Amino acid sequence: MMKNIKTFFERAMHYKIIVSNKLDKTKEMLELADNLWEKATREDFKFKSCIKDGVINPDRISEASIKEVDHLGEIQERPVVDLVQQGGGMFGIALLGYTYIMEKAGIRFHSYGGTSAGAINAAFLAAIPNEVYQKPSIFFENGKRQTTKSELLTHIIANMDFKSFMDRKGVVGYFQELLFKNIKSWKLWFPLLLLSLMFLAGLYFSLSLVFNIENGLTGMEIRFFDFIIGTLNVFAFLLFCYFIILKILGPNYGINTGNIYYRWADTLMHLLGVDTTEDLHRRLKQTKIISDKNLSNPRLVLITANLTHNKVVKLPEEASFYWANPMNLRPAAYLRATMSLPFIFHVLVPKGEHYDKIEETNRIITMAKFVDGGMLSNFPIREFHRTDGEPPSFPTFGVLLSSRESVENSRNKQTFWRYVASYLKTFRNFYDNDFLLRNEETKYLVELVNTTEFNWLDFWMEDEEKKGLFEEGAKAAIAQLKKFNWNDYKQERLNEEQKIQFK
Repeated sequence: MMKNIKTFFERAMHYKIIVSNKLDKTKEMLELADNLWEKATREDFKFKSCIKDGVINPDRISEASIKEVDHLGEIQERPVVDLVQQGGGMFGIALLGYTYIMEKAGIRFHSYGGTSAGAINAAFLAAIPNEVYQKPSIFFENGKRQTTKSELLTHIIANMDFKSFMDRKGVVGYFQELLFKNIKSWKLWFPLLLLSLMFLAGLYFSLSLVFNIENGLTGMEIRFFDFIIGTLNVFAFLLFCYFIILKILGPNYGINTGNIYYRWADTLMHLLGVDTTEDLHRRLKQTKIISDKNLSNPRLVLITANLTHNKVVKLPEEASFYWANPMNLRPAAYLRATMSLPFIFHVLVPKGEHYDKIEETNRIITMAKFVDGGMLSNFPIREFHRTDGEPPSFPTFGVLLSSRESVENSRNKQTFWRYVASYLKTFRNFYDNDFLLRNEETKYLVELVNTTEFNWLDFWMEDEEKKGLFEEGAKAAIAQLKKFNWNDYKQERLNEEQKIQFK
C-alpha cells in the first residue's frame, strides 16, 4: 500500500528510471487542466449548476456510488463509471488529461479496459490504491487539494524519457528516429521519393553506356537489353532491401526489444505493491460500490492480438490459456503484450521469466506471439456493455484518440488508395466499429480527443507537445461531462432494450 506519497516518489527515484524530484513540469500540466475546468464551470451557467464545491453532482453521472475518506478526513460520496481507453502510442498522454479531469470532478472508476497506451493507463490506474484519495496533493503546497491517481501518473509521464524505450542503437537507431519523428512530414517522404527515382534513372542510364551501338547492337537490341537487365536489377535491389529488412527486424520481427519498457512497467508495478496478478485482482476489489443492484466484480481488460492463433486475447482474464499459473504472473507481461507495436517492438512470447516466483506449477502452455491489440480491437468498449436486458447502474465512459471513418467521408470520390485504406480499416476496426454503429447510446458515452496536430510515433516528444496532448485530453473530459446526463442515457438504454424486445 502507498502509505505516503512522498515516500513512493523517493523509492521511485532510488530506481532512477521512473520520476524526477522536480515537480514543475507536472504542476504546469495540472494547472493547464485546472484552468480549463474552472473556465468551464464559471462560463457555462447550465454546467455550473451541476457543480458543487468543485465536484459534479453524483446523480448526473450514475445511480451507483462509493464512499471515500478525503484528504481532510471527511466522508464523500463519489459516482462511479467504467472506463475504456483507446490505444494510440504517444497519444496516450492525452488519456492522463482526460482521467485527471474526471477524478478532479469527483468521478471514480470501477472497471478498466484498454489497448496499447489505453491499456497502460488502465492498468496503472487499477494498480494505484484508493488510499491516495486520503492524501493531500504534493504538487500544491497549501494542502487543500486531494491527491488523484492521474496526477501521480502525470508526474511519472511528464518526466519520462520515452526515447529510452527505443533501444536500437547505431545506424538503424538513427534512421528509426528520423523516420518516426518526421513520419507526417513531406520533408522526409519527398527526398525518399526523389532518391528512388534518381536510383532508377541512374540504373537505366548506366546500362545504356554498357550496351551501345559500338558493341555491334542495333537500337532495338539495346532497348531490349536495357529493359530486361534493368528490370532484373530492380528486382535484385528489392530483394536486397527485403533481406536487409529481415536482418534489421530479426527473428522476433521488431526493431526494438521492448526490454527497457518491460523493466520500467515492472518496477513501477512493484513500487505500487503489485507484483503478481493476484495482487492486481486484490487491488481491483478495493472499490466497494453502493447500489441497490447486484453488480459484477471489477474487471481489468487489456487487449492484445495473438498472431499464432489469429485471435483477440483479453488479459489477464485469458492468461490461463498461455501460462499455467497466471495468478503468479507479473502484470508487466500483460502490458508488454498489448504495446508490442508490429515491427517497432519484438513480439512477446510467453516465458517462464514472466513469473514472480519460481514454483513447480509454473509452466508455459502455448507458445503464442503477442502484438499490439490495436491490430484487431483498439477500443474494447463492448466488454462492459450490459446484455442481460436490465439497465445498468452506472455508465461506461470511453475516450478515443483517433476518429473513425464517418458516413460523410465515405461519400467522397472513391480512389484506388482510398479503396485499399478502407479495405484494411474494415478488418482492423471491425470489432469496435460494429459495436459503436449498432448501439446508438454510445453517443452519450464516447468522446474524441483532438490529436490531429501530434505524432503518435514521436517517442522523442518535447515537453510542450506533452503538455499540448494533456490539455487536449482535459478538454475532451470537460466536453464529455457537459453532454452526459444519467437520466437521458438511462432512457436511451431503455428505448434500445424495447427495440430489441419488439424485433
